[in-house]
Amino acid sequence: DLDLRILERVADFCFGQGQAVAFLVGWRVLAPEPDPQISFIARKRPLLKFELAAGEWDCVSVSRRDARIVCHDGRLHRTGRRLEVMHKKFTLDRVYGSDVSDAEFYRDAVQPVVASLNGKQATIMFYGQTGTGKTHTFNACWQRIGHDLAGRSISVTFFEILGKKCFDLLQHRKEVVLRADGEERVHVRGATKLTAAASELSELLEEALQLRRSEATERNPLSSRSHAICILEIDGLGTIRFVDLAGSERNYETRHMTALQHRDFAEINKSLMALKDCFRAHARIVRQRAARPAYRASRLTQVLRSCFTDPQHRTIILSTVSPTATDLLHSTNSLLQVTQMSTVLSTLRAECSIDLPLIDFTVSKPIWDWSMEDVDRWIRTVDDGRFKYLVLPPQITGAELLKLSSKGLAELFEMSLRRARGRGEGQAWNETAARAVGFRIGRMVFAAVRREALRWPDGAARLLEAERMEAAERGLLEEGFDLPPESERHCEFFFWGDSPPLLPPAMGDETFVQMQRD
Repeated sequence: DLDLRILERVADFCFGQGQAVAFLVGWRVLAPEPDPQISFIARKRPLLKFELAAGEWDCVSVSRRDARIVCHDGRLHRTGRRLEVMHKKFTLDRVYGSDVSDAEFYRDAVQPVVASLNGKQATIMFYGQTGTGKTHTFNACWQRIGHDLAGRSISVTFFEILGKKCFDLLQHRKEVVLRADGEERVHVRGATKLTAAASELSELLEEALQLRRSEATERNPLSSRSHAICILEIDGLGTIRFVDLAGSERNYETRHMTALQHRDFAEINKSLMALKDCFRAHARIVRQRAARPAYRASRLTQVLRSCFTDPQHRTIILSTVSPTATDLLHSTNSLLQVTQMSTVLSTLRAECSIDLPLIDFTVSKPIWDWSMEDVDRWIRTVDDGRFKYLVLPPQITGAELLKLSSKGLAELFEMSLRRARGRGEGQAWNETAARAVGFRIGRMVFAAVRREALRWPDGAARLLEAERMEAAERGLLEEGFDLPPESERHCEFFFWGDSPPLLPPAMGDETFVQMQRD
């Protein structure tokens, strides 16, 4: 049998209603014409063996046909009483899932850029959290370029940016400087430029990569701690730059860093922030809005200035993301930062939050057999979590709950509200408000208890016995009071006139004032 909440979701889709439907309808919005100069793409890496062994799961969905990537963030609510699932959708120019091989990625994303250089320049940047596959994709790209350009001569310049300094990776990390000419073009003064055949490219760059600054971090045992820039001047074709940006770290992943590592971490974040500011300013300029890019804010933006100032320069920003739940916050942040670089893509983000009560653990036994823990779990989940903010006295078992009438429940909740007012939790919690709210809550809980009891074959008899016992305790039977026939009681259990309103999400002063007015 289908769960009631699943049936509600099915009904939402059938009638075109609900949060999930509105979220999916947003996917139909067509993106405006993309910027021909700058493209934004994303690639999701597969789950690694040690992640599978640790119980990680894939929580990132990729729709390559629609160029959309969705992050599914499921978590336990801070109250501990329900589950929250937040679906965040990002639209880019292209996306690639974990099933796309390095060769297929190169053919689809990089090879067309190289083939269309025609004497111009192009830049491919690799951005994302450390450990998401930036350097892996970076290496895979230039290895395949060497294979594609067999027979051509290639001039190579390879250096890294570490804070405010630059080091030549082709000359044993010799320090080089940046200089700008009269046309504001930036040159790397003192950098070595080696000419090699395409077949020799892989060996040359592999040796240079051994000199790149890398350190073990909490997230990655071999994390790149500098921005690596590889410039390939291809004879008779053009120039292409590969920029492997340093991996970003979350604050909690830096708690064991030394003072020097913290300074390097700050410099990396500063340069990445300056780069993002330049992209945002460029996006505003493209849409004919006022902006002033701060190219001199970091060494990185000085080197990459031509990406923004040269209208013939083609730029691709690749955001690599991890599929794991542990890295989901960082994956979401990486996609958010990349889409914010484009005024077009930033308008195509969407998110949808779906709340689900925790699984009801008490359905396997009747209410009169419930323990205090069973009652507590039931009150959190019944009626889709309508009463999730209520706290019953700890001594209430299922049998005790069954004995309480709507008036008894109302008095119970009224006393709780009075105690809360005594602790100064709300000035509007006066006697009248406490009585009114307690009555409404008591009536709704009373109906839910009766519905739960009637799910079992002898539930009606149990209810009758509970009502007789409650009436006897009040002295009603001695005064000639008798209970209505069973058929009428069933109507009383299910039909209450006007449907009671849902409980408010929080019991604050305004809620009580409004209830008092009603």
